Amino acid sequence: MFAPLSKTELQTYLEEKKLPRVDDMDVLNYWSTNQFRFPILSQMARDVLSIPLSTVASESVFSVGGRLLDVFRSSLKPKIVEAVICLRDWAFGQEGDSS
Repeated sequence: MFAPLSKTELQTYLEEKKLPRVDDMDVLNYWSTNQFRFPILSQMARDVLSIPLSTVASESVFSVGGRLLDVFRSSLKPKIVEAVICLRDWAFGQEGDSS
């Protein structure tokens, strides 16, 4: 017979008792507290849930908005415009990183 395989972090996490639902739960704090029990999952949570800081000055954001919206693209919904500006910021922000 084969020896049973050990559980993955994800399996262990999913088998745990669920926490009660509360409106003011700090999810990042939960993963920070449990980073030693679930090192891979906590890193994934930090990557997905943390808000990236923008390296663009506010004047630059407004000037990009002016170039993004013109007579041909004036029907974009505000959420789409916000997403396009963020995507542009993230894409060009990566080029200048030296790390």
